[in-house]
Amino acid sequence: MNRIVVLISLLVISSSFAQVRTPYFLYEKERINLPDRSFKRYIIPQLRAITQEYFLILRKLHPLHDRTIKLYTQLSSTERTFKDFSSDCSLITADCLDSLKGLYLQTRKLDNLITKMQTKEITFKETAGTHQTEALLQLISSTGQMGNQNYRLMHALEEYILTSNTSFFPYYDGKTLIEPTIHQMLLSSEILLNQLLTGELKEDFHAVWMHFFRSIDERILYEKNKVFLLKRLEDLNLAWNTFHMKMTKGNHNLPKNIVSLIKIMHNRWNSCLKIILR
Repeated sequence: MNRIVVLISLLVISSSFAQVRTPYFLYEKERINLPDRSFKRYIIPQLRAITQEYFLILRKLHPLHDRTIKLYTQLSSTERTFKDFSSDCSLITADCLDSLKGLYLQTRKLDNLITKMQTKEITFKETAGTHQTEALLQLISSTGQMGNQNYRLMHALEEYILTSNTSFFPYYDGKTLIEPTIHQMLLSSEILLNQLLTGELKEDFHAVWMHFFRSIDERILYEKNKVFLLKRLEDLNLAWNTFHMKMTKGNHNLPKNIVSLIKIMHNRWNSCLKIILR
């Protein structure tokens, strides 16, 4: 049920984004020929910089976003580690057992991160208004649920490791809980990325995450999937330009340094388009 609620929340928050119309650029997909060298040496570094700048803006808008970003980053790394383990380790060899132990260490890091947030970093000393108080309460509740999920995940991994070289291993079914638990926690962490923003600003930042940065982070920066970029180029361009228009010409009244940073990101994206479409 929790997973369904998270998925619905992701869709509802991003729905308004899809209704905004921005100009499309025209090109013939069949004629695009992006060399691997250009993709790896120019496109990927530029998209990595844009993603880092998105996170930087979130940190500037609220210092606690530094921790929500670290939650997402840690969980993203954990999910990727488990995917690699699952694809490479049909049998538990010595190397696979080391990978499993590494995965367990990642969940320990996540546990420390959550505990530190709850005990030392989330405070009500500087809250301004009802929204901030409610947002902090929601953050406390969500990280508490995530902590409980992570505790169960750690326990499942401990049993997985302990039974891996015993006669009990074929009968251990706890491993089936690992992947869905990690994935649900990752979805929850995405909702928390911009937890301390308000109203339409929060919706717009989450929407550009869902329609642009999420794909960039997973399919391009991590998977190095050039084909995905070229097939989804028009959708990505629409998503980015919608966000850029709202941030620079909308009614959010962002600080000048943040608007300037968004314009730098816009220039980076346009430079990528020029390389791809030339």
